[in-house]
Amino acid sequence: MSDDVLEAAQDENEAAQDEEKQKKEAEKFSLITGEEIITSSNPSFFAFFSMHVLAVIVGFVHYTFDFLSLADDPNSTILAWLKDLIITDAGKAIAFPIMMLLIAWFNRWMNINTSGRWYTTSLIMIAVLPFCLGLNNLIDQWFFDDGSYPLSFLPDNYPYKLMGLVWTVVLIMFTLHYTRSFNYAVTTDGIIFKRQFLMTRSQRRMLYDNITEVNLKQGPLGTMLGFGSVLPMTASGLGLGDESVGMSAAAGIAPTVDSNDDAATVATKSFFRLLLGIITAQRTVRSLRPDPSHCFFNIRNPEEVKRLINERHKAKSQSSQLGELKELLSQNLEKDSDA
Repeated sequence: MSDDVLEAAQDENEAAQDEEKQKKEAEKFSLITGEEIITSSNPSFFAFFSMHVLAVIVGFVHYTFDFLSLADDPNSTILAWLKDLIITDAGKAIAFPIMMLLIAWFNRWMNINTSGRWYTTSLIMIAVLPFCLGLNNLIDQWFFDDGSYPLSFLPDNYPYKLMGLVWTVVLIMFTLHYTRSFNYAVTTDGIIFKRQFLMTRSQRRMLYDNITEVNLKQGPLGTMLGFGSVLPMTASGLGLGDESVGMSAAAGIAPTVDSNDDAATVATKSFFRLLLGIITAQRTVRSLRPDPSHCFFNIRNPEEVKRLINERHKAKSQSSQLGELKELLSQNLEKDSDA
């Protein structure tokens, strides 16, 4: 008897926990009256794998500049000049931003997960830090000989090795937080995509009647590790990624040339416009492209989620309802004929 009582208490406890879990999920996804969650998911740990790789690359570039050296060659004046330039603090403060800006530019043209504005802005900020620190030291030396410079507490040399570790950890933590900001749900009435990142929040509900097809996309890594993206398509084109950030976008924030500018000012403004255009330029892509805000992005067991969506879509589709109506009418006709 005691075993039966204990088992009943455990069942009641599990039922209470399930009810509490369903209540929390209903609040998280803002479910409507009578709507229930069939399954919920999040992007997997490897969903934004390219962001983790780029974080390691940033740390490697810092580590390389910390121990940068060139071989001695007395017969090559150019190599000797490069060595004297790059291994100095001033040379590193110039060469490091150039290297990081090249990485940011190449990353923008790749059109992958790391090509967004947040990551590109972070790379540009990382690139200019050594240059800003070197400029700060020059201002301190040239204009504040009495030691009254308010930013004199900043270090004289940029700690490449230490900052490489710091930025790698920061970018990885940023990626993990970004991954957890997406929540997806398949409900009895539709599918929900929710995103809550930093100070921004968005949620989209897609009814099954609006779905035209459901696609499954898996790369080599996703196929091996068992994750992939499920992309519900609509007649309006939701599910097609269209990224078109090019030279015109950069021209909007670049300095404009005025008719009163002299030749030197025109050349300077044109240089900055060209630099911003190169950094922000990006290939235009319109294809079946997973968007973490509008699909089940790199989730575990994507085949099961696709099957659930297809089943609910079939049950809610007009063809299925017409088939049920036809079957009901045929049954009524058979009853009338028998009568």
